[in-house]
Amino acid sequence: MNVIRSLALLFVALVFHGCCTHYYMPQEIPEPLPPFFLPERIKVALVLGSGGVRGMAHIGVLEELEAANIPIDLIIGCSAGSMVGALYADNPCIEEIKNAVWHVRSSSMLNFSLWRCRYGLSQDISMKTALKHALSAQTFEELKIPLIVVTTDLYSGELVPIGAGDLVKAVQASCSIPFVFVPCEHMGRILVDGGTINPVPVKIAKDLGAELIIAVDLSELLQQNFPSNLFQIVSRSAEIAFIWQNDACTQGADVVIRPKTCAIGTFNDSMKCQIYQAGKEAARASIGRIKELLANLEDRGESKGVRLVHVNAYTPQIYHEKDPPTNVHFSEVYTNPQE
Repeated sequence: MNVIRSLALLFVALVFHGCCTHYYMPQEIPEPLPPFFLPERIKVALVLGSGGVRGMAHIGVLEELEAANIPIDLIIGCSAGSMVGALYADNPCIEEIKNAVWHVRSSSMLNFSLWRCRYGLSQDISMKTALKHALSAQTFEELKIPLIVVTTDLYSGELVPIGAGDLVKAVQASCSIPFVFVPCEHMGRILVDGGTINPVPVKIAKDLGAELIIAVDLSELLQQNFPSNLFQIVSRSAEIAFIWQNDACTQGADVVIRPKTCAIGTFNDSMKCQIYQAGKEAARASIGRIKELLANLEDRGESKGVRLVHVNAYTPQIYHEKDPPTNVHFSEVYTNPQE
């Protein structure tokens, strides 16, 4: 009875709350994405995929990479991966990050409002507050490791990589799961979760010239039981789609780390320990291969400078009559970025 009453209230709210919420109005032609500096040579790029609370596995992966002294020149994050990536790029000490994340509950980032749910059940206030509290850096330029987060433009359907400017806003956009969170307005665009298009954005790492790409795929094993009702069919279909989407997106990575988890909801905090351990185990199994590939990289010495990188949003192929345009353009090498 309580469930029926809640659904009825939600329906009424969706129908009658029009005057209570803000309307999103994207710019017809959004402003260009801001350029950012990257090392002249990107030996190792770490791509952290989406997965809600399963992002705790990223902590386990980073712990093993740090223990094995695997250098990370660039982090590319999507959704939960953008959040963990931002924390690590801000403070590359996994023990401190693990202690901080361990005590954060998913519910602390949610603030549901039936009367303001035209675009999402949860508003952005709690997530924004949590991110500002957790991060010392407020802009990408303040990070200790270069970071790119990916988001989805809800109007144009483009994949939008962000590597400069407001860090909190970009991570918030990358984590704005449709239906759960309201979209995020940023740079003249209406942005939602990057995983809508590319949950493990290996392609961006390749386009940026990374020599060794390590990707972390947080898709889950399917439960060994058959759906018994409509909702279970929808849920399992979404899980199958996510698995295959991740498989496609990880093509081109040199090493793919896949923590083995099953039946963990997006906001299920009760399994954090198991998720973290799954990340550690999967990463530990890949360390030997990563070290082998690192040893085989051409010895060209350390990077001597940085390059200014201009990126464009990635547009679906259906909008191009010919081959799509180049999305990444590099400037000459700067030995002093302030020049």
